[in-house]
Amino acid sequence: MLRVFCFVKMTMNNKEIDEIVRAQFRLDTNCSEDDEKNRIININAAVRKSGARYFAELDPFFRAIIYHGEMYMSADRQILDWCRQEYGLYKPEWFCKYKNLRELDSKLGAYGYMIHDTHVYCLPDMDFEGYDFEIPYETRWFDTEEIKSFKDGNPFTNALMFIPDCPDVIAVAAYNENGEAVAMAGASSDSETMWQIGIDVIPEYRQKGLAVALVSLLKERILSMGKVPFYGTSESHSNSMDVAIRSGFMPAFTEVFCSKRVS
Repeated sequence: MLRVFCFVKMTMNNKEIDEIVRAQFRLDTNCSEDDEKNRIININAAVRKSGARYFAELDPFFRAIIYHGEMYMSADRQILDWCRQEYGLYKPEWFCKYKNLRELDSKLGAYGYMIHDTHVYCLPDMDFEGYDFEIPYETRWFDTEEIKSFKDGNPFTNALMFIPDCPDVIAVAAYNENGEAVAMAGASSDSETMWQIGIDVIPEYRQKGLAVALVSLLKERILSMGKVPFYGTSESHSNSMDVAIRSGFMPAFTEVFCSKRVS
């Protein structure tokens, strides 16, 4: 039997989470603290910095992070002046309008790159008091080494990614009466301070509250470890966004990534 309560308010507050996240975004986009204090829009030269979040399939040629009406952007020097001219006075909250993304993709294409994806990300709402429920399933926790046992024939590809740049560090799974894993929430260490949560539920076990229960449990465990959990999804994935919100997350930032154009 799985019982989930809300008790995370003692571990960290929203202000502390905001400070950690902003420090990460500064690393990701080569932004100084002084610039951040003085500007709503920060556009800097792309520089690979220790501690920044990097992913193998994405390229640092261009990156934009829109967070609470502010923008952190880094761009290769070949397009840096263009980005500053184009976005220096832009309203960050409208950055992902299709017209703008189409023009940006065209500009990137001239240099052999393209927009790889745009994602919405959620952060914990430490004022959330929305869950207290029971799920009749056994749960099991897995650490970094134990997670490796799922690599071959992995049925939980959203929960466990097995990407070297952001290794899977912790997971929790629900098991049915036959001892079969039917749902799993996992977290990858995308940086030292921010761990991303993913969730998978076997189709016949959906609509039973397992996704919300496991994501809630994992969120609380990560917070208790002094890390900031975050939850990413596609703008069109309303079911996933619903899980995030009911698990005590709130939409907080959007990222636009680029990758090399495949010829």
